Amino acid sequence: MKKYILIGIIIGSLIINTSMASAASRVIYSFNQLSNDSGEITLSWNKDDNNKIIQITSYYLTKDNILEVTYRVGDNIPNGFNKRVIRGINFPVRINLKEQQVDKDILTDLPQELNNRYDILNLYDRGFINGYNDNSFRPNNKVKRAEFFAMLVATAGYEIDTVSKSIFKDVKDDFWGKKYIMTLANKGVVAGNGNGLSNPFGEITIGEVLAIVDRTFSFHNQSNSYIKPTKDHWSNNNYINVAKAGIVRKIDSFYNPYNPNLKATRQQCATILSRILQTHYTVN
Repeated sequence: MKKYILIGIIIGSLIINTSMASAASRVIYSFNQLSNDSGEITLSWNKDDNNKIIQITSYYLTKDNILEVTYRVGDNIPNGFNKRVIRGINFPVRINLKEQQVDKDILTDLPQELNNRYDILNLYDRGFINGYNDNSFRPNNKVKRAEFFAMLVATAGYEIDTVSKSIFKDVKDDFWGKKYIMTLANKGVVAGNGNGLSNPFGEITIGEVLAIVDRTFSFHNQSNSYIKPTKDHWSNNNYINVAKAGIVRKIDSFYNPYNPNLKATRQQCATILSRILQTHYTVN
């Protein structure tokens, strides 16, 4: 049986190695899908400074198709219980971690709309996005191009290129995002604007997001249930490919009519990438 790998996401201003991100030690997970109805989840700390042992205590699939995995931490827990094979669930699904007897949200400004909330948590609980130092997520903030490039590298599971020198005049070799930009450049996913510039600090548009997603992934599930763009734009074919896979949906604010020039927000990026993690795909 073909193995589908669910991978997580890193985002520039949300990732651990930026000054704006919270550096608090917390439990994260990795997931390895074993078959259509089984997979292994492993819990760990996002930093190496916490030696408390983690134990998975239970899991439950909600009516909204969210797999809630409950855990506890302590000093007197036997080793090895931070891993668990989960069976009888039609994967992939969103996964949400819950500490036993702790109901408080770590992120203080999660959206009230449940799908948006769980899309953020789907990425947060994988350890690939953090909040800011005040524990906010700021879902309406715009996303820089370098930030999204970093997200794509992790989503695709590409090996990060830490060796190549920058080929772009506006990307210095000591820039935190250089390794992600060069990883995607060497994969042919990004090529700059033709003038030797990558514009890493420019705010990325929805059209650019969907184009990069389309170049990176081939989706296994296809549908003809989508609305075609009404205006010419260079990203229209990318939009159609992603919409056929259900990654773009009619509930999205940029869907009908398709608005490729809309600046992408953190919520929109989290939602698009969370949906990718819930489908079957191969990396190009």
